[in-house]
Amino acid sequence: MIDLHTHILPGVDDGAADLETAVAMARSAAERGVEVICATPHYYGGLTWQAVQKQVESLRRQLAQAQIPVEVVAGAELMLDTDLLKLGSDEIPTYGGNGRFCLLEFPMYELPMYLEQVLFSLQTKGITPIIAHPERYREVMADPNVVLAWLEQGCLIQVNTGSILGRFGSAAAATAEILLEHDLAQFVASDAHSLKRRPPDLPEAYAVLVQLVGAERAGELVEHNPRGVIAGNFTPKRAPRPFVKKRRFFLFRR
Repeated sequence: MIDLHTHILPGVDDGAADLETAVAMARSAAERGVEVICATPHYYGGLTWQAVQKQVESLRRQLAQAQIPVEVVAGAELMLDTDLLKLGSDEIPTYGGNGRFCLLEFPMYELPMYLEQVLFSLQTKGITPIIAHPERYREVMADPNVVLAWLEQGCLIQVNTGSILGRFGSAAAATAEILLEHDLAQFVASDAHSLKRRPPDLPEAYAVLVQLVGAERAGELVEHNPRGVIAGNFTPKRAPRPFVKKRRFFLFRR
């Protein structure tokens, strides 16, 4: 399995607080079948892409010394902001530095008016945005078909394991199921922050995915599709289907 979204880099954001935690997170994931962990720290507060890559190299050395058989790939979780319009293509963190795919987070409660502008700007630089955990966004929970416009624009969708496992409430869980069952999402990742509060639980979610969408589709979501992103050559093979809300009928007695 490949985990496309984690906050495993120690001491850079609200994820792993220290190296000990980061190593423990990697060990836990590796022992349960995760082969690749993408380090995607929140990209703010003066953090630079060069600094992220340097810290990933340091973490790789620490994991090798600890004999933990997991590969760490550099990335970042970008917050949707007009500041992204000012960055050159080589300044925008992409998975493995391949210049092809980036992880992009939206505000939880309201989608900003400049959203389309930022998405278009990234794509003109040759970068495909992977939108992180939209099942947790208020507007998507109200109407899951909101993501169709992003997919039609060429973006991709990543669902959180915590949503599938019910850790973000019933609305996020229901929305995650809709996105997955209608091929409105291409990836599932842990968004792990620690061992306890938000753990690297991709293996647990995989078991639920098999029940939800079948073994073949589950394998695509947690292994085959993420591998394509890291290689820089992923193209979706499944067409998204709109969600049609079931109508409720009531029987009235006379």
